[in-house]
Amino acid sequence: MKFNAMNCTTQLDGMDMETKMHVKNEMLDFEQVASRFLPNKALEVINNAPLNVPVFLEEPLAELLEHSLRLARKTGYYVHPFGGDSMKAAGYAQSFEKGGKSSEKEMVSFITENQFNEPIDQLTKNCIIKKQPFSFDFGGFGKGFIVDRMKELFLVDEKESWLINAGGDLLVTGTREAGIEHPIQMGRDMIRLQLTNCALATSGKNVRKWNMGGREYHHILNGRTGRLANNEVLQASVIAENVMEAETAAKIFCILPYEEAKTLLYRNFPCIAYFVYFENDRIAIGGNSSLYKKLEVAH
Repeated sequence: MKFNAMNCTTQLDGMDMETKMHVKNEMLDFEQVASRFLPNKALEVINNAPLNVPVFLEEPLAELLEHSLRLARKTGYYVHPFGGDSMKAAGYAQSFEKGGKSSEKEMVSFITENQFNEPIDQLTKNCIIKKQPFSFDFGGFGKGFIVDRMKELFLVDEKESWLINAGGDLLVTGTREAGIEHPIQMGRDMIRLQLTNCALATSGKNVRKWNMGGREYHHILNGRTGRLANNEVLQASVIAENVMEAETAAKIFCILPYEEAKTLLYRNFPCIAYFVYFENDRIAIGGNSSLYKKLEVAH
């Protein structure tokens, strides 16, 4: 089964039809709550809320924010969910499938004296106060969250072999063969491997990109500066226990200089494996090799 949700095409395999329908409906319902591209929905209402007044977060938005902040803090806020205005300033003002559109907003940084300041106060899990202007963009956090949630809600037998492929981010239960697409030779796998009960996420600057004002833009921003990431990495894929963690770590490889990214991730995300493709066509493979088997690199 294939369907579009969370700004990507999702493919389901290994489930019975009833489970597939449950997963599809849950993901479509979640999109209505968590996507910044849908007008007059929950996230837009929150993004347009005034400063210094309590704002209620319904579930699952409150849980999504909780998980996102936990990961953002582990990255030192190089990845975080507060960058909607910076995304709009970079031209990513509507769903990528509809084409980027420029915005009057400026890129936003939350750094003061080299210290990142979360622009919210959290009164309770379900209630926040916005302290300064910003808009939420959960992006990969949201996609990872809902895919991981499908396993929690609907996987009954651990022996079942599932594959959820959400725009190239994979959740695997049981054992599956998987591929990492080549960032230049699109449609061709660069790496093939075998995964068991884990997640594989890929982030890159080669797909969601556009031109604005004579300059090329992509969708990966440095969360601490609000500006385009530029670190000579074209694409990064990460294997982790869950999709949210894999997606977050892959973004870090696309933002920080490679050695700095490795240092941060070894410290705060120790149980990952990674495959990094550089702009000079070099490939780096590292991390916990026990997370995969039968690695094959295409020539």
